[in-house]
Amino acid sequence: MLDDMSTLATKTRLNADYVPGILSVLNGDELIALGVRTVWQALELVPSVQIDRNNNGGLRVAIRGFQHSNGNVKLLLNSVAMNNAYAGYSNILYIPIEQVERIEVIRGPGSAVHGEFAFAGVINVITRQNENRVYVQAGSGETYGTGAVLSARSPDGDWRLNLNASGWDRQGTAITAGPDRLYLLGQGELSQAPGRINNAENYRLAVFALDYKTLSVLAQYSRSQGGTFFGTFNVLPEPNTGANASLTEQTLVQIRQGFDPTPTLGAEFKLTWSEFIGNWGLEALPAGTSFPLGSQNVYPDGVFLEDYVRIVRQEAELDFDWLGWSGHRWQLSLSAAEARIDDAWWAFNGDAETLEPLPTVHRYSGDQNFIDEGARRSIYSIAAQDQFQLLERLALTAGLRYDNYSDTGDNLSPRLAAVWTLSDEHLLKAQYAEAFFPPTLYQVYGNARTGVRGTFSLDPETVSTTELGYIFRRGSHVGRATLYHSRVRDLIVFENNSNGNLYANRGQVRLQGVEAEWEQRLNSAWKLTANLSYSDTLDEETGASLTGAADWLGNLDLFYRPRADILLSGHWRFVGDRHRAVDDPRRDRLPGYQNVSLTLNWFDVGTPGLTLRAGVDNLLGQQIKSPAAAYTYMDDYTQLEERTWWIQLSYQWR
Repeated sequence: MLDDMSTLATKTRLNADYVPGILSVLNGDELIALGVRTVWQALELVPSVQIDRNNNGGLRVAIRGFQHSNGNVKLLLNSVAMNNAYAGYSNILYIPIEQVERIEVIRGPGSAVHGEFAFAGVINVITRQNENRVYVQAGSGETYGTGAVLSARSPDGDWRLNLNASGWDRQGTAITAGPDRLYLLGQGELSQAPGRINNAENYRLAVFALDYKTLSVLAQYSRSQGGTFFGTFNVLPEPNTGANASLTEQTLVQIRQGFDPTPTLGAEFKLTWSEFIGNWGLEALPAGTSFPLGSQNVYPDGVFLEDYVRIVRQEAELDFDWLGWSGHRWQLSLSAAEARIDDAWWAFNGDAETLEPLPTVHRYSGDQNFIDEGARRSIYSIAAQDQFQLLERLALTAGLRYDNYSDTGDNLSPRLAAVWTLSDEHLLKAQYAEAFFPPTLYQVYGNARTGVRGTFSLDPETVSTTELGYIFRRGSHVGRATLYHSRVRDLIVFENNSNGNLYANRGQVRLQGVEAEWEQRLNSAWKLTANLSYSDTLDEETGASLTGAADWLGNLDLFYRPRADILLSGHWRFVGDRHRAVDDPRRDRLPGYQNVSLTLNWFDVGTPGLTLRAGVDNLLGQQIKSPAAAYTYMDDYTQLEERTWWIQLSYQWR
């Protein structure tokens, strides 16, 4: 049984069960033993977390049924924010688990501590440190990967160096798309569907960390590429191979300096520079189709589209931690940041104003660009928190954060939480917290290629959440139960109006549900973990459940160690039926699925430190699908429909 410690919820080191709010900690070694291979697969082990893919193959994270827009989950890598200001997402979900020491997940609001994007939850991926290992792997879909973790430190402990490097490539599994959007427009004869999709992907990661006494330098680079998948307009692209349609790159450098002005006052100063590059280009529509779809502008050679954007962000932060008042721990954080578009353009084999076809591809910028090239945003923030022991067994946490945006106004994020230790076996937790999702640069400054840039304003989405948790711990077993109720306001939606296609605030959402967890070591050879969550979602404008949400999610994991060098594991993932939109002609819900996987871990194979792992996924051969929007792919987005296998060799040394 792991005694998990985390600083994610309060920026102070606490056991995960005693932090305010609901926090899960996934151990990297246990994830590897379970056969998990990427961060996004690991997140599906957390109660109330649902992962789907969109038409372009992008990952969509839903926590407690809410999956409204990109960026509603704060993503951190080694406790540093990675969400980009352009669209809110990050590519760190593709990190291989061999590089991961642990994953920390907050379910619920986190803005009082983490500010923007900490809306539905917070995910922190901590890479491995202070060890040395290399690995190679192969699997179905022509998947190959390799990586290394290297570390060194001085004998006196004054300095420490860590390096993580990894990469994987996948040509893709055999998945056939059903009839696409062209069939619904009566143009099925022009469609490439049914046909095989290009679901090729690859990923690269490099992390460099140097600590010298109280000075730290961190550099992180990640790159992901993907194929055309189901097409940017939900029209299957012409046959192609390779990860040739999308590219995202993220580079970050942070310098931290800690100092202690007094015995009861600690401080840390951080400077962070980051860059995000996004490039998307593909044959978006096949030959003979029109653009926009359904218009009279027929493109005899098909439609080619490409976007490029580079965003730079700079931030300075000063944190104080004061213990001078008995029973209290005060924290104060001050930060200033600026995000700006450094470069942006788009290319199209048509006229940007009339949308009539052209014989060659033209690159557009300036007034014809898809986004204001001079867009920039300044953010000033102040956050205060007090952790205090009201009674011997009752700890309270109160926090308040204020954020001011130069283009979308300001926001307050309060939090009040209590942790009551009833006894050594029983613990109660309660929290009320609010969070916000700021409009992204694209939502504020984009014109969606309409040639019209209207004057409009957007407010942040906000959420208020009440949670009540109970934890029972006795010997080798732990049980947890959580009740929650959330209300989301000012949803940011894309709609048509007299000013063109613009983003606007509309509507409210209610979320409520229950989460149950159980972990137990049955004996010296067997261990079991399980969770089950139920969510009740409601779009108050339509009166229906949220599109794509599953009412029920569950996991069951078994570990069996028949001898010291062998560990067998099995995982059962259950996803219930997903809800449709109220205007969807498919009246039935998207059927759920059960994914069973088995993994063999063989340690010290021939020599100490050499480990062989092999596994099979989707043992039942079920069709695993993500929901497609109404009037697109009526058969939804198939992600997997066959058993897959993988094998890995790793070597660890001191």
